[in-house]
This record gives sequence, C-alpha cells and structure tokens, in this order.
Amino acid sequence: MAANAYTKELLMSMSTNDRQLLESIDSALYRIAEGEYGYCDNCGDLIQEKRLEALPWAHHCVKCQEMNERGLLLPEEE
Repeated sequence: MAANAYTKELLMSMSTNDRQLLESIDSALYRIAEGEYGYCDNCGDLIQEKRLEALPWAHHCVKCQEMNERGLLLPEEE
C-alpha cells in the first residue's frame, strides 16, 4: 500500500509540475503577442538573453529572481 501511495503521489506531483510548466509557457506566448516578452515583470529591465535561452518563460531578470527567491518581492497581481 505504501508503494502504491508513493506512486500516486509521484504521478500527481509530475502532473502538477507539467501543468505549471505549460502555464509558464502560455504566459510567455501571451507576453510575446503583447510585445512584453523579455522584460522583467518587477523592474522592467530587459531580461538577459542567456537567461531567456535557458528559461524562455522567465518573468524576472536574474537580480529580481534572486530577490523573489528570498521573498523580497511582492506577489504578482493577476
């Protein structure tokens, strides 16, 4: 039973991660259509090209992402 529960939890986690990735990609496509792609959601500066190559769905420049990971940015409003 424990192995079965672990497998179910793993599958749920994977689908959640996949769903979050798809939402991030959809958001990037929307920003491209709106002409807002490549700009940091926080400071408005251009996101570094190397960062966008690595994470095409990035919302923040490296500096703001580091602040976000430390909990220093306010949550984005939808």
